[in-house]
Amino acid sequence: MKMTEPMPGATGMDIVVGLAVLFALIFLAAWFASPRLRAWVERPKYRFQADVRTYDQVQKLKGRNFTS
Repeated sequence: MKMTEPMPGATGMDIVVGLAVLFALIFLAAWFASPRLRAWVERPKYRFQADVRTYDQVQKLKGRNFTS
């Protein structure tokens, strides 16, 4: 006795997942093809790293002033 029947066609969830995968592949292809897009996407990372370096340098200078 067969309890479940195969679902004909795509369900709403199949469409959502398919579109998400499609958009991810399009973005990945654009990221590989465009150096400007890569720079724009990675800019926050480099800005954060620069801010951390600046913060560390300021903390070092403050530490030297207190111990002098």
